Amino acid sequence: MSFAGRLVHRLAIIAATTGDPNDVDDLDDYGHVTELGETVTAVRGLVQPRTVKEITAISQAGAAVGDHVIFLLPTNLPGNAYLVDADEDGVPLAAGRRFDVVGVRSFEFGRSPHLEVDVRVVGSQEGAAAGS
Repeated sequence: MSFAGRLVHRLAIIAATTGDPNDVDDLDDYGHVTELGETVTAVRGLVQPRTVKEITAISQAGAAVGDHVIFLLPTNLPGNAYLVDADEDGVPLAAGRRFDVVGVRSFEFGRSPHLEVDVRVVGSQEGAAAGS
């Protein structure tokens, strides 16, 4: 089975888009670049948990915190991006997990070049079923 065939989870990369710092219309009252929106890119990945622990916080009612690694084909992953569970059309799921990117390792050699994305997820660990 090819590497791409093992990527069974449907995900979406969400990254904020910002204005042009040289365009006065894209600056706020303080001269900072404003956020214009988000770009959503549908990808296939393989989500593998590393550790999961429960944190005790009144506001989170014992939410689970997990460190995961997500395997992706080589792609552009902006520094402000995060990943979420998505449906078959690449639309983020309302009840899906949010994966905050902690680090990215690029493996550009061998027969299966790929990215290994270290992420942290807070909330439900059940998420979408495999291959969903």
